[in-house]
Amino acid sequence: MKYLFLGLMSFLAILAQMIGGKNFFLFNFLDLSLILVAYWAVYRNRMQSLFVGSLAGLLLDAAMGWPLGYNGFGKTLAAFLIGQSWKKFNTSDQTWVRFSIIAASSWLSSLGILGLFWLMERSTSGMFLGASLLQAFITAAVAVIVFAGLDSYRRTQMHKVH
Repeated sequence: MKYLFLGLMSFLAILAQMIGGKNFFLFNFLDLSLILVAYWAVYRNRMQSLFVGSLAGLLLDAAMGWPLGYNGFGKTLAAFLIGQSWKKFNTSDQTWVRFSIIAASSWLSSLGILGLFWLMERSTSGMFLGASLLQAFITAAVAVIVFAGLDSYRRTQMHKVH
């Protein structure tokens, strides 16, 4: 049941991104599936975040019409980086560390995809790296805001319990 929930959340994140991307230009530079992967890596289980990353990536590949596995590899790589980095650094009070980890993982995900394109001898646009960098910054900024809201909500819930 848990994995059905993870799959449904990945599908909904991709669906929201596709609908938002058609209506708002800047929404194309936001990677909701990476924010979902980061959420699972940070607040839930790092091993499950690898599953969410690979599933979300495969669903994104299918939605975009790409060969299956490109985004799956990139998102899984990002989930691993976020999970390992988050446990090594104190991210509770340092927003810039959170931003850096998520931006670096988004950038690494894009570089992984670009590397697979290069290995499979597929052509890419010269704007891919610039767009990926912009996407990394926008995704990291939104993720930091979302995670700050989640942390604030958790603190208020803990104060209500005590």
